[in-house]
Amino acid sequence: MTTHMSVIKSSILIAAAVILPLSSLGCGPQQKPEEVKAALISFDPSFKAVLDKKAQIDSQVETMNGEFRAKQGEINSKIMELEEELKAERKELYAKTHDLTAQLDPERQKINSKAEELKVKLTGKEARASSIRSSIKNQKGLLDNKKLSLSAQEQAELQGNVEKARQELAPLEEEINTLRREIQLYRQELNLLKY
Repeated sequence: MTTHMSVIKSSILIAAAVILPLSSLGCGPQQKPEEVKAALISFDPSFKAVLDKKAQIDSQVETMNGEFRAKQGEINSKIMELEEELKAERKELYAKTHDLTAQLDPERQKINSKAEELKVKLTGKEARASSIRSSIKNQKGLLDNKKLSLSAQEQAELQGNVEKARQELAPLEEEINTLRREIQLYRQELNLLKY
């Protein structure tokens, strides 16, 4: 019984010797990194070589990060210079492009003037055609109205007026169509001369 108790006591002491240094790693109050390292090296002396290697690697990584930051600063500075250069080049391109395309302004103005003149003519002819159509409609309305009891002479006169109006309207409509086509062609010319 006594022997059994002494075995239990010695097992507890061994476990405490192993567990107590490890308890400082995660359980209980926070310890300083140096204290943790000391406890780990005390527990496993071969771990010191690993920590030394890690310190060497950390130092190299920090040096590389520092070099990268310096290089990044240089590159960012160059990027800013290049962006300014690009802006200046773009501005110069726009100015030169505008000067070149402006050389066609006189031609554009001539075409636009011709189109505007034709539009004025077209408006006048469309107004005249509309008036003639209205006149034809009115006279046909009179002819078709049975309540008026028009004489043969009056009917012939109205029919003659309708025919004359139609004869005047036909070439007028042709002129209107021609003017519309010409205006459309001038518009196409202007579209082709856009910047």
